[in-house]
Amino acid sequence: MTMTDARPTAADEVDRAVLRALAHDGRASWAAVGELAGCSPSTAQRRVTRLVDDGAVRIVAASDVLAAGFGVSTKVRIRSGAARADALADALARRPEVRFAATLTGSADCTAEVVLPRVGDLTAFLSTIEVDGRPVETEALPIVRTFTAPFTVFPGDALAPAARTADGAAPRSATANAPAPDPSTGEGVAPLHAAATPDERAVFAALVRDGRKPLTDLAREVGRSEAATRRTLEDLVQSGRLRIGPLVAPALLGRSTELEVWISVAPDRLSDAAAQLAGHPSVHYAAASLGRYNLIGQAFLPDFASVYTFTTDVLGALPGVREVDVTVQLRTVKRMWSRIEDGRFVPTADASAPAVV
Repeated sequence: MTMTDARPTAADEVDRAVLRALAHDGRASWAAVGELAGCSPSTAQRRVTRLVDDGAVRIVAASDVLAAGFGVSTKVRIRSGAARADALADALARRPEVRFAATLTGSADCTAEVVLPRVGDLTAFLSTIEVDGRPVETEALPIVRTFTAPFTVFPGDALAPAARTADGAAPRSATANAPAPDPSTGEGVAPLHAAATPDERAVFAALVRDGRKPLTDLAREVGRSEAATRRTLEDLVQSGRLRIGPLVAPALLGRSTELEVWISVAPDRLSDAAAQLAGHPSVHYAAASLGRYNLIGQAFLPDFASVYTFTTDVLGALPGVREVDVTVQLRTVKRMWSRIEDGRFVPTADASAPAVV
């Protein structure tokens, strides 16, 4: 969390409806977004433009990079000393291979998520983490499976009723996101793919910066025809390898406290524990990893007083738990390759594209 009065205020019901619609299809026309959200196209566009201009929302592409063949994601815990944590997080956030970075309080001072072509590239990356020319202590936890979708817009929300057709089904377009993974069954989890093609990597890189980039501009940026670019994009989205939707500042969700939780679970209970954690409405991210902690989660809570209840009632109820380490995010400086300052996303032009693409 960021301690500042400049954070975005909580979204109202119209904002919520529009963002839910964009979570279903981040590239839908404003007419379609308005229909799904139960408002006019001009209202939908005006609301999103305001939220983006305020730094509360960005429309971006996101991917389970391992399943999609874009690379290997690794969570890194870093002990640098509290006095050096801010400078280290800022330095990490400037690196294109870093997707997420934050300072912490607790057993680690800083954390980062790095995406590299191969797990064997970790040694070289870790050896470069230092502050003022001095090395820091690191612990790397490669991610082997992700159980959450990136655009669960509001805690506990499913697709809004207004975003459904008369027969109860959500309408789909050529670029509508594939169904989110069901953590209890594994349904919807993208199967592992071979390494992404250069065209797929180029499309991903462009849409990380702007998920609603017009097709004409997207084709020009990747150096392909519009028809070829459209086919690549549709294949990525409909296969579940890429999702496009709103990246929302936690303050807009009415959440002021962010946690990173690190859990050691008996291997035979890992799937059950991961599904239970991922299914909780406050949990934004849950993934299985290798190392001392084999289950990692991120939770957005209403306030700091909620940490005790979340720890005892949610984490304490997970099956097979051997050890739990709860850390509080003090200052988040990068999320899904988007830079953050004072709790707000910085302008799109300042965002960095993934190094692996």
